[in-house]
Amino acid sequence: MIDISNLRVSKNGRTICSVPRLKVASGERLAILGANGSGKTTLLKVLARLESEFEGDCGVNAAKKDCVYVHQSPYLFRGTVLFNVTYGLHQRNGNLDNYENLALDWLGRFGLKDRMKERVSHLSGGERRRVALARAMIVQPKLLLLDEPHTDLDEVGIECLATAIDALKSTTILIATPTKFPGVLAQKIFELKS
Repeated sequence: MIDISNLRVSKNGRTICSVPRLKVASGERLAILGANGSGKTTLLKVLARLESEFEGDCGVNAAKKDCVYVHQSPYLFRGTVLFNVTYGLHQRNGNLDNYENLALDWLGRFGLKDRMKERVSHLSGGERRRVALARAMIVQPKLLLLDEPHTDLDEVGIECLATAIDALKSTTILIATPTKFPGVLAQKIFELKS
């Protein structure tokens, strides 16, 4: 799914991300760990094709439309939890007859089924993050990129996230700092050096 060699991203004459070699198989779950400033978010942006100025090779075997990137501070639209979770389905597939059943399934995985008609402005930080994660996963992307997905989540939320990731066939790349990484979220770890 991903084949990187000699990747380097520089800004203002300074290297902000350097990855000599990284291969990720289709369907694999990889955690990229590194200290603040090691280039974790920059690497995700390269993989998502949001950062195009780099040296080296970065092969991603997924079309841009088959890639979903959940930012560290994900944005939610005004409206209900249900509207937010089904947003991507409507954008990709138009009007789906079974969108509510699919949304209920994903909201159930994240412990939010009873909140589906609630406005997102009434949710806690952890609940808002779970809505954003459900919205990303419901479209079942080929490549799922998660920037610090466990931030704001308690133990139950992390368990819900791990179970949801297990249910996907997607290749999943998530980033975290080494001291705050819940190991249940990935099969392999890649450490990014500063």
